[in-house]
Amino acid sequence: MNLSHVAAVALGAIVLAVGPAQATGRPDRSLTAEGRGVAVEFFRSQNERRYDDTCRLFSSGFYRSHGLRDERTCAAVLRVTFVWNGRIEFRVGDVTREADRVVVSAVADGAPGRIVLVREDGALRILALEEG
Repeated sequence: MNLSHVAAVALGAIVLAVGPAQATGRPDRSLTAEGRGVAVEFFRSQNERRYDDTCRLFSSGFYRSHGLRDERTCAAVLRVTFVWNGRIEFRVGDVTREADRVVVSAVADGAPGRIVLVREDGALRILALEEG
C-alpha cells in the first residue's frame, strides 16, 4: 500500500510551514528530526491502530481540502476503513524544505511518496500525502 493509497482509502471512505518562507533546501537538524518524527508516527499510529493519534497529525488544511468534519469522524472512518488492513512496511528518507513547507520522503510497502508538512499551533502537521 503506497502513501497515496493510504490517503485515498482513508479519505475515500470518510498531508511544514516553518516560520517565514526560506529557500528550498535542507532544513536544520531539529526540524529534520521533527519532520521525520511526524512521518514515523503517521505510519506507526496506523500499524498500531491508534487512529485518534493518526488524525491528530493532520493539519486543518488537510481536513478542509478533503472535506473532513473533525478528528472524531476521521478516526471513526479510519477504524472502519483499515479493519482488515495489514501492517504497513515503511522507510522514512530525506527531509527537505520547499519554500514554507517541509517534505519528508518515504517508502510505504515498496512505493515511494512524500509527506508534506506545515507548522500549525506550534507543531508540524500533515498537509498532504503525495505519490512518487
